[in-house]
Amino acid sequence: MIMDRLARVRERMRAHGLEQVIVTQPQSIYYLTGLWCNPMERLDALIITKERCRMLCYVLAVIEPEGCEVTVYADTGVTIDRLSDLLESGETGVDGDIPGRFLLPLMRRRPDVRLQISSCVEEARMIKTPGEIELLRHASAVTDDVFIRAFPQLRPGMNELEFGAVFSDLFLESGAGRIAGDPMVSFGPGTAEPHHDPGAYRIAHGDTAWVDIGKRIGGYHSDMTRCVFLGACSDEQRRVYETVLEANLAGIAAVKPGALLSDVHAAACRVIDRAGYGAYFPHRTSHGIGIDCHEAPFDVVGERLTLEEGMCFSVEPGVYLPGRFGVRIEDLVVVTAQGCSLLTHAPKELTIIG
Repeated sequence: MIMDRLARVRERMRAHGLEQVIVTQPQSIYYLTGLWCNPMERLDALIITKERCRMLCYVLAVIEPEGCEVTVYADTGVTIDRLSDLLESGETGVDGDIPGRFLLPLMRRRPDVRLQISSCVEEARMIKTPGEIELLRHASAVTDDVFIRAFPQLRPGMNELEFGAVFSDLFLESGAGRIAGDPMVSFGPGTAEPHHDPGAYRIAHGDTAWVDIGKRIGGYHSDMTRCVFLGACSDEQRRVYETVLEANLAGIAAVKPGALLSDVHAAACRVIDRAGYGAYFPHRTSHGIGIDCHEAPFDVVGERLTLEEGMCFSVEPGVYLPGRFGVRIEDLVVVTAQGCSLLTHAPKELTIIG
């Protein structure tokens, strides 16, 4: 499996005219070695050439990939010296995660190493193998179950942090471990903020509530958003919810090999625009999912990314009315030969709790 992944990266290196690539993102190092590294503010780097792999590791975060030459350093003052010694001259790709405090000194020290930002590993990671897709399905199935069990526990007077703890406890019960940090729980006016920071707001009768959670399980992420109403639902809340649900379904229907990722966003936008809420949908519809909760492919304005079988990403339109309420519905899909398959299956019909 690792050799297949390295071969895919090298294929992309050839396509981009690169002699070597420097990989520093821990998730990408894991993808290419099967081993996690956590150097914190220090630097671990995997250097891939056409024929060999070398690994630079901090002494307290050493990983030793099979078939890879490992160089260990003990003082961050010599990081660039050690990295420089491992590099060949020529066209060199580097991922966008390397800190400038390492990149700029390397550029000064090795002008013969002509650096450019490389997406070779990200491009390889975009296409999931059947095994990776099964891991994503498992993570989503666990998350489906947590959502189904958590929402009936919502009660008047519960605050966002308290409800987030319900989700964390259920993930722990499932064997997946607790959520790192507070789950993104939004009540009432907070639901009008796409990236709400959960706090002490206590939910009341008639409030909107949505929860957005992703959890790495077995090395691969889930990510899902579901929205409910407590006790009652106004005509406008219902209209917004039904609009977002229709946009979500339209986006999913647009997913197929050969389509553009921007087609998914356009399909969702058409529904929201037609309902008169176009000004209140401020974010992209899709981001990739895998080892990271957010990874390539990304729905970027102006980019024409063609969908391929094996790509996995979110479809998550939303409408947010400032100071009042918002609705977001997020599912994960995998592109198949026939179109797409859902990874997330928790119910998403309009639901009133209590």
